[in-house]
Amino acid sequence: MDPNILACPERWDLLEQLAASRAYVDFNQGLDIRLADKDVADLLGKMRIERLHFAWDNPAEDLRPQFERFSHWYRRKDPTKKGVYVLTNFNSTLEEDLARVYALRDLGYSPYVMIYNKDQAPQETRYLQRWCNNRLIFKAQPDFSKYDPKRG
Repeated sequence: MDPNILACPERWDLLEQLAASRAYVDFNQGLDIRLADKDVADLLGKMRIERLHFAWDNPAEDLRPQFERFSHWYRRKDPTKKGVYVLTNFNSTLEEDLARVYALRDLGYSPYVMIYNKDQAPQETRYLQRWCNNRLIFKAQPDFSKYDPKRG
């Protein structure tokens, strides 16, 4: 239940124990993609994981290369097994939020929009969340600019 096991000094021992245990592992917090190298991807690939979760909170930090490398190294290619929390409405514009969502989708990940201070968020950001987080809508209309929130 560590919120970021990859930042833990004992991460190798812990990851190896989890892989050896053959127990189901639930990383319910966003792992730090910046700390996920090939060895980490190999160990994660040996674990019984339903879905990995990463986070991309800062739009000023371009994490596309790290996500691309990890996707190449990680043996499970199904996007539904690789989720990424995308923090929106916190030092970001709608365009920056969309850029991260599109980049993740194009790299084979499932983005999941998390709104900071949702009560104060612009309506457009709430529409972005509904569009992105509803997988049926997200697949049916891949272009947010063409999404009609009145139709769902």
